[in-house]
Amino acid sequence: MISARSARLRLLLLAAAMLAVILAAPWFGGTRISWTDVVGWFDSASSDANEHGRIFWMLRVPRVLMAALAGLSLASAGAVFQATFRNPLADPFTLGVASGAALGATAALHLRWTGATAGVSTVTLAAFAGALVSVVIVYAVAGTWRRFGTDTLLLAGISIGFICAAGVLLIQYLSIAPVTNETVRWLMGSVVQVGYDGVLGAAPLVIIGLGVVAYLHRELDLFMMGDLVAAGRGVALGRARAAAYFAASAMTAAVVAHCGPIAFVGLVVPHIARAFVGATHARLLPAAAMGGATFLILCDFLSSRMMGWLFDSPMQIPVGVLTNLIGGVFFLYVLLTRRSGGAGM
Repeated sequence: MISARSARLRLLLLAAAMLAVILAAPWFGGTRISWTDVVGWFDSASSDANEHGRIFWMLRVPRVLMAALAGLSLASAGAVFQATFRNPLADPFTLGVASGAALGATAALHLRWTGATAGVSTVTLAAFAGALVSVVIVYAVAGTWRRFGTDTLLLAGISIGFICAAGVLLIQYLSIAPVTNETVRWLMGSVVQVGYDGVLGAAPLVIIGLGVVAYLHRELDLFMMGDLVAAGRGVALGRARAAAYFAASAMTAAVVAHCGPIAFVGLVVPHIARAFVGATHARLLPAAAMGGATFLILCDFLSSRMMGWLFDSPMQIPVGVLTNLIGGVFFLYVLLTRRSGGAGM
């Protein structure tokens, strides 16, 4: 049992670690950048000639900010879904949100909708629309069942996810090779070319979603005890579950639309955060958010440098590839520790 004082100290350590990673990450990369380059970017007379300053402020900083935003969103949504469904394997990708976004983006790429609307990429808008439509369909399908609960919602999400995945495969099969390659790259998940527009576009929904789930922290604690206990403590189950589901889904849709599906962040980080600060959501949600931001920034840095370290190659691996690898290793570890009598999940 983790004491309140110990949990607060650990949250402060997480906050310090996240801040340190955000501030340090833009300084590392293939190009050495000096303090003079960074500060000189604000001098209008020399900014056009300051290539290193442009790399720092226009490429690295928005990349780090988007990684932080995506990490905290996916990890927070994962913690919410795991509580709402009382299932340690529930995450933003189990419920069809990412699959719907992938179908929308794939359809836009296949139709060559490569323009922009109000400064936002059409592919991004299509991905966001696909995610929202998927969320609404999942909730509507689950609501038609006689016994509407966590199991029906989870099964509906998995079913819609498979249908969307089949649609993605069909569109890839029908597309020409360049479009298929572009689609595959989007599906790998990356924060490289998002820019400040992506950060500003995703941030409002993420902030609103975080506010909603933070307000519902007591309900999330009670959901973990079961519907009977939650109802007995005065929780309006349908209303609270819908609010948590749509808030977490909106956060996921906002970042997936810009970054593509980055898997396992919402599955791995909440488990680690729960072991670090406890299962009370007043502590777990900020711990998952800060841990997710730190985790994805570090993963993006490693994925961008890995090929250079191993093969002296300038290629960068999409961060989604690395998070899938880490997620697979994590579950192997859990499986082995549970089998040998460890705590596991």
